[in-house]
Amino acid sequence: MRGLGYLRTPTRAASGALVHRCAAEPIAAYVRKGGDAVDTAGRVCLCNGLLTTVGLGQRRPGGADEPAVVTIGQDLGFLDGIGPDGRPYTAAEVIDWMPGAVTPAQLTASV
Repeated sequence: MRGLGYLRTPTRAASGALVHRCAAEPIAAYVRKGGDAVDTAGRVCLCNGLLTTVGLGQRRPGGADEPAVVTIGQDLGFLDGIGPDGRPYTAAEVIDWMPGAVTPAQLTASV
């Protein structure tokens, strides 16, 4: 599977050549281009993830689907008042909900 490379960072390799690297690319390639392997831990390709979100995802080796990535942008003003009783959700409520421990309806009903 190849990343799309829209958000790669241009940098100079040890040889002086201009290269483009992304911490979500294969670790060996990232390190070969002068990156630190530690920077790759837990990274996913934002380019592939966003395209998966709109139905244009790639397949990973072995046939697994590329995971979707959803962002909310920079404007967080819409968060005020969307929780139960017009209050924002607490961080603890969001964390409890994220892994699927409860549904949003259960979360609202428990408050």
